[in-house]
Amino acid sequence: GSTSTLKVEIANHRDIPFVSYDIEEAKENVNKIPHYVLRIYGHLVNGQKAVVTITGIKVFFDIRVPENASIPKFWSKIKHLLATEKDSQGNRVNMNLIRRECIKAYPIRGYHAEKKSYLRIIAPNKDIRFTALDIISNYNSKVDQENRIETASDDTGTYYRKVAREYRIPLSGWVDFGPLYKIYPSSLFSRDRALVLTWDIETYDSRGLGNVPQAENDTAQVFMICMTVHWKDDPKPLEQIRLVDVETAPDPRICSMLEIFAPDIQLGFNDSGYDWPFIVEKATKLKVLDWMVQQMSANLHKTANIQSILIWNYFSGTEKPLSSGFFHRDQWAKKTDRNFRRTEGRESINIKFGTNNLNFESSFLKLPGCVPIDVCASLLQLFPRSERRSLKYFLEDCGLDSKADLPISKLWKYYSEARGRISDSSTENMHEIANYCTIDALRCQELAVRHNIINDYREVASIAYITLFDTHYYAIRTKVSNLLGAEAWTQDILFSMKTSDQKASGSFREHMFSRQ
Repeated sequence: GSTSTLKVEIANHRDIPFVSYDIEEAKENVNKIPHYVLRIYGHLVNGQKAVVTITGIKVFFDIRVPENASIPKFWSKIKHLLATEKDSQGNRVNMNLIRRECIKAYPIRGYHAEKKSYLRIIAPNKDIRFTALDIISNYNSKVDQENRIETASDDTGTYYRKVAREYRIPLSGWVDFGPLYKIYPSSLFSRDRALVLTWDIETYDSRGLGNVPQAENDTAQVFMICMTVHWKDDPKPLEQIRLVDVETAPDPRICSMLEIFAPDIQLGFNDSGYDWPFIVEKATKLKVLDWMVQQMSANLHKTANIQSILIWNYFSGTEKPLSSGFFHRDQWAKKTDRNFRRTEGRESINIKFGTNNLNFESSFLKLPGCVPIDVCASLLQLFPRSERRSLKYFLEDCGLDSKADLPISKLWKYYSEARGRISDSSTENMHEIANYCTIDALRCQELAVRHNIINDYREVASIAYITLFDTHYYAIRTKVSNLLGAEAWTQDILFSMKTSDQKASGSFREHMFSRQ
């Protein structure tokens, strides 16, 4: 079978087919110096989960050498600047860790018959690279336009998109498997074995109806979590899981389900607006968040404490969890300019879904190897003029079976009676709640399949050298700039990824990409 074939190919150090779905940027020590590595999560042709770790990636940015300037003198200026100045956080660059190369390339602005000189500044990891870029940016803010240092290949923040476009690494989809048809049957490639897990939660507040359950209150709790597991393109579930009374103790069942099935994609409906914040908030209060993440992570070597998880894995908004007002943000908000302020942790992501400047604020826990997708946000991207945003509306709109009919008042009554063992029909009523919750989870996959959401995301991702995560959460600018950057790189054209504060005036020429 395919598994035995894979073992033979691996033993003989030959290429094997691998489909990617998610990435993780990390650092590994080489001679006690942290170096950048990129981990790509996906699965092999037989469906087996796999992680590809890429090392030896060159981490750099470029600086254009001014016309008629001496390269040694210009390098001395740059070296002195980086060695003596500090970035916005007070960090300096250890120049012993910096390498320099002299290269030639075409600037993207203007017409150039010949390549221009650049200094390529190489660092061991993206943190040092970012410090150097920040120092140069601070310098440029203090001098006039003529004396500014012109940078290129200067992506800030994440570095993986730059790696993908320069090395032509597909971050969502199969690596070129054409030559492998002779070894593996084509049917293995035509059936995508990516796993999708959908979920929904039911919450309750012992203070009674009218009190919206908020995780900050001890009276609020999650009393049920329902999940379905699917092949990516199949609305029919492989498994249905129903967990009850999940908050009575650190419950290993939900984590075990994610660990056993190891889904590539997780779907929910408005789960980034309520379910994820509630779960993370409660897990933080119960002091089990670190244990939970360790169990669910596809990175078996990941060790983290609660604080680091809240900083690096939780996209939660500008406020820290457990702070007042955390659950009172307006999810449907007109976009306004946010004054920059450094906060602990990642901000929630505002997903744009229309020309009327409306955003969908998305908060979630990002686990290595699994891409969370809020189907509500996906549908709003497809139908930005929709006046209604409920699950029931979208199901009716595309002709799918509706939700189960269970008013919230009856749901709370059923659970309240079951807790107090008041009614003899409590077991039957809890089954009705479980059916209601499971159907809500199931409908997420049905909507995703009906509208081809994941496949459309993957097609964009494969063209633009970005991730499945990027296609869902980020605007068209990210996709277009990375796509153009990939084409420019093949033609030795360098450009800046920073937004220019200059306004175009007069006549100018655009640089056209030629097809050889």
